[in-house]
Amino acid sequence: MEYLKISWLYPFKDEPELLYSEIDAQRQESRKIEIYPDGSFGIASPQFHFGGTALSGLVIPEIEEFSADTQLVSEQISAAEFEGIWNKYFNFLS
Repeated sequence: MEYLKISWLYPFKDEPELLYSEIDAQRQESRKIEIYPDGSFGIASPQFHFGGTALSGLVIPEIEEFSADTQLVSEQISAAEFEGIWNKYFNFLS
């Protein structure tokens, strides 16, 4: 698995400012969290989705492609960091 954190430098009110993605070996999203400027969020996995967030059906590009966009800051994060964010938002729903 690969874990990405993508920050939009100039987000719109109705677009996420932070996106966390878990990417499998085929470069498909297996879990995703989107956080909006007003603090609202969406979360998705193959079993469910919340807040308008859904997993992409597309192959996710390598991090270098995200980094080429000057409006984005992208970084790989650890599985532990992703799990911490996932649990924070997933447990909020429980």
